[in-house]
Amino acid sequence: MSLKFTGTYEELKQKLGSLTGTWDDSQTGKKVLRFDEGVMNWYESTGTIQFQGKGGGKARLEAEVPKLLYPEENTDSLIATAVASVNASATLTVTKATVESLEQRFLTTGINEGELVIGIVSAVGTESTRVIGPLTDRLKGFGYTVEDIRVSSILPAPASASREYDRIKHYMCEGDKLRELSKNNAILAAGVAQQIAQKRGGAPTKKAYIVNSLKHPREVEFLRKVYGDGFYLIGIHADVKRRHRFLTEDKSCTQEQAHELIKIDEDESFDHGQKTRDTYHLADFFLNFGNNDDPIKNGLQRFLELIFSHPYKNPTFDEFAMFMAFNSSVRSGDLSRQVGAVISRERQIIATGANDVPQSGGGLYWAEMDPETGKVIDRPDGKDYTREVDSNKETQASIINEIARTLLAEGVVTSEKELDLARLLKESKISDLTEFGRIVHAEMDALLSCSRAGIPTVGSTLYCTTFPCHNCAKHIIASGISRVVYVEPYPKSRALEFHSEAIELKSELNTATADNGLVKFEPFVGVGPRRFLDLFSMSLGSGSKLRRKNNDGSTVDWDKVIAPIRTPLIPKSYLEIEAAAGGIWNENSNATPPFE
Repeated sequence: MSLKFTGTYEELKQKLGSLTGTWDDSQTGKKVLRFDEGVMNWYESTGTIQFQGKGGGKARLEAEVPKLLYPEENTDSLIATAVASVNASATLTVTKATVESLEQRFLTTGINEGELVIGIVSAVGTESTRVIGPLTDRLKGFGYTVEDIRVSSILPAPASASREYDRIKHYMCEGDKLRELSKNNAILAAGVAQQIAQKRGGAPTKKAYIVNSLKHPREVEFLRKVYGDGFYLIGIHADVKRRHRFLTEDKSCTQEQAHELIKIDEDESFDHGQKTRDTYHLADFFLNFGNNDDPIKNGLQRFLELIFSHPYKNPTFDEFAMFMAFNSSVRSGDLSRQVGAVISRERQIIATGANDVPQSGGGLYWAEMDPETGKVIDRPDGKDYTREVDSNKETQASIINEIARTLLAEGVVTSEKELDLARLLKESKISDLTEFGRIVHAEMDALLSCSRAGIPTVGSTLYCTTFPCHNCAKHIIASGISRVVYVEPYPKSRALEFHSEAIELKSELNTATADNGLVKFEPFVGVGPRRFLDLFSMSLGSGSKLRRKNNDGSTVDWDKVIAPIRTPLIPKSYLEIEAAAGGIWNENSNATPPFE
């Protein structure tokens, strides 16, 4: 509806005095009249009048305001347009109401009652109940019943475990044993799927399953294969000092026992052991404990609202920057893992970095397209894979062999112990050495990109997909970077010890700290890069497309009671869903389609 009023604000209020609404003149250049659920905006500089809102309030304003402002003019055409718009919306609603099957609604309007499977990954000693409790409450607010699936419940119970240390150690060992005997590192996830099926009982209902807790990347991979994008993983961060204190003070572990449990949980050296660090990186949403539970509760509420297609939840800059850091990581051709980093200043990204081999002239090797053949190729002897060996691992093995040979030759170790010696050396800190690799670390690549371009880094923020090693940390300090945001449950490097006078680990993010000039290292909090597009993009993610406005330009209302899940679980296979699509076509090819 196009309508203008060129008089004064007082004249406008006088003419519309018969409407018993509420005026809001708090905004400069804009006056607002609220009537029931309808809103009229009047822009003083242009005289333009716009109507917003839903239901009868908006329709009443569209019908009455033209008559009250210009009673001598024929406004029937304007009113007819408004009524036609309301009627069209009503017709659309009726059409949608005829689509009843779950599969048809999945393909058209979306579904609200699909099951949710939410995994938890956290380091030992983390007070996960502080997350599971609020998560359960908020899921109930979305109309869900909640089932708690404890991974330990599918393992043999300890014969007697009066001490918490014995109980935790028992389940760690039982999990390792089952993974080893089955030769399947995802075996516990298979047990979780069976538990979910048993707790479901019959046909799927509006039910959420909280899986506490996952300790191996293969478990996450398995559950994502079973439940697809209907599976979500929440990573809970608590610094090691806090977890150590919880184990000793709340769980009555000794100092030595707490240290042992944390070391086992972090990353056991054998493949079938616990791999909490690697599992944590796969999370879809990250939380961190502060000095109170409000950030956890509000963070969980926001995450659930995103899952249920809230159209007005946008990313924070930290979420965007970490997404870009992970994007940068995928260009890496490193043989071990892909790491990414970005540097920002004043919420603008000024450099990106990845871990790969440097090339002469500056920067790292990129895959290049041959302009004549169109083939995409890598430079010979450039990236590590072209040399068919990881030089760092090769040198580590050489060092281990040299030490073993020397100890055997000197008679320090007998030949009967040769295999044990080799195993112990491989499990030692020698395997953590990095200086024999050809790779430039992602943090250094980002810093060097700034130096080549003459871009200052003083006062900037670095985002990294892992915790910086101590070698990178000293260069970060020297560069003048003031804040580092990382994704890591177990800071592996010695940076915090080697540079305790220059680095502050700020793990309680809602605790105010004085500006002491130290470099702040903070765990990342928010939506993880893996689901960034699914939850924030209107159309690029794997889920349903988001709508933010109606055909008449008014904003879409969001109601958690009826809001559709962006990536719902559908109990039928894609072939059955495909058949449902054919049914929709047959039903609607000669009628008004239910699509928008």
